Amino acid sequence: MKIRREFEDTKQILSVNNGNIFLFELAFRLLTLPLLLQMTGALVRLALNAAGYSYVTVNNLGAFLLKPVTLAVVLLIAAVILTGLMIEIGSLTTAFQSAAYSRKINVFSMFLGGLGKTAYEIKRKNGKLFLVIAVHYILTNIFMIYRILRHVKPLKFILPGLLGENWGRLLIVVFLAACVLLSFPTAFICFGCMVEQRTFRDSLERSKDLLRGRYVKTSFILAACNMAVTAVCILLYLFAVVIVAVFAVRFMDRRVELALLLAARDRIEYALIFVISIVSVVVNYGALTVLYFQYDRKDKNKKRWDFDLSGHSRSRWMNRRNVLGLLAVVTAVSMAAAFDVSRNGSFLNEDLLYEVQITAHRGSSRTAPENTIPALQAAADELADYAEIDIQETKDGVMVLFHDSTLKRMAGIEKSVKSMTWDELKDIDVGTRFSGEFKGTTIPTLEEALEFSRGHLKLNIEIKYMGASSSLPEKVAECIERMGWTEQCVVTSTSYSYLKRVKKAVPDIYTGYIVSAAYGSYYKDESIDFISMLSSSVNQKLIDEAHESGKAVHVWTVNRKSEMERMKILGADNVITDNPLMAREVLFGEKNMENLLARIREMLK
Repeated sequence: MKIRREFEDTKQILSVNNGNIFLFELAFRLLTLPLLLQMTGALVRLALNAAGYSYVTVNNLGAFLLKPVTLAVVLLIAAVILTGLMIEIGSLTTAFQSAAYSRKINVFSMFLGGLGKTAYEIKRKNGKLFLVIAVHYILTNIFMIYRILRHVKPLKFILPGLLGENWGRLLIVVFLAACVLLSFPTAFICFGCMVEQRTFRDSLERSKDLLRGRYVKTSFILAACNMAVTAVCILLYLFAVVIVAVFAVRFMDRRVELALLLAARDRIEYALIFVISIVSVVVNYGALTVLYFQYDRKDKNKKRWDFDLSGHSRSRWMNRRNVLGLLAVVTAVSMAAAFDVSRNGSFLNEDLLYEVQITAHRGSSRTAPENTIPALQAAADELADYAEIDIQETKDGVMVLFHDSTLKRMAGIEKSVKSMTWDELKDIDVGTRFSGEFKGTTIPTLEEALEFSRGHLKLNIEIKYMGASSSLPEKVAECIERMGWTEQCVVTSTSYSYLKRVKKAVPDIYTGYIVSAAYGSYYKDESIDFISMLSSSVNQKLIDEAHESGKAVHVWTVNRKSEMERMKILGADNVITDNPLMAREVLFGEKNMENLLARIREMLK
């Protein structure tokens, strides 16, 4: 019965400033998260360059983390994150402290309170409090953190391996239990430091005193809060996935259904993790505030703190004008950051951290004429991460998308691209031979392809060899830099000298060496960031050696399911295919998703 009262009190204290608390959390995270990601991306690139790596992989993760520059970068990022967490928790403490006294508080006052508390703790060099709050934060968001880590490439293969073994599961359980047991005595330490302004040692003793004889009760309440939040998260995820599945079956082409559901699934999960992590930290600190006040009253032999706020007016959010103004500013900043990443890319993206990528060969060349704008559109529609395009140069120096040495196969003309001017080439129909549907489709320039693909499709730009005297490598690099595409594309070539020239012209461009078979140690060359190899020549030894050197491995052209499955097992980083939809189904598919679609089809008949 008493425990039920604690839950009622938690509900009451959350209701006082609930609108402003959630508005603060939303605003704070939407403002700080894009900045943190941009900073982290820049620092990780710095660390990779210093270590001589291009990518972080399972094979080189340990060596990378032990590099001096990497350690310095990790410490700097950790310091920024800890400061941000301190401001956030200080702001929540300010809000709940006000709520306990039935005082309404606006978003700006919360933030100023958190800023003041953080500055005070920094001034008195209370670094231990920062670490304790970080541990609390991790433990209260452990489920969400686990879900995120499952998508991080260096850990994607480690976590399932651990969880697949009895000793691995036992190790994780023991580790988490040890973290909980060691950190539990510090449950109320933030109130001692930030509310009562005690020293860290005094606050720790104060927290232990409040918990004495109440460990089981406190554990039960906090565990119940976290299980409730996790359950809500799972239910919302399942509901959203079912809605997307119904939409896919009802409105999409049958061949796109599974690929769309698989692509949407992860985005749903990321969105829910963002929202639920806010709810989790708010609920946990609301419950801790209630327990802090009630335990304190009981130890002083005073009657329970009255959290029955039914006689008080609920929090009215700041006046409408201020709320709308704040939301407008936050939304504008977040959208600007998202728009910038979408259009110009980010170093901290899927290439660096996330799972295997899918590249549509010459655009989606089975759906539309290769190396054309319709092929690029089809690649995006078929959920490819990249489109591979081939670049040649016309007689008068215009960079265009074309693969063959002559136009015979595509247009029935026995002339080469390099023998024709752009005026002669630009109106030639390269679509009719593919299908009458594409009659009038023409050859695009590199600039047109970049502008069309910006924000919804990354590009693998293969520079065709035009001779040692050609300035094409420098021109491609200059175009990429001028159009702000260094983070959204990679440049590949069969010519090693071309790649060196691209790297010299614009060092930030990622370069890949195209080879048919494994020979030499080119994956150790600093001018090459990844190798692009015929899939039949790829084996586990080659991929492991490339990954140990910090290089990625792209494989081509993979069109059979069995070969896609082999590439997935080997750990290839990018699969180049003529069938992006099938690749997504094979590389990311799960039987339960296929069963869900089948069930929904039956229900909608």
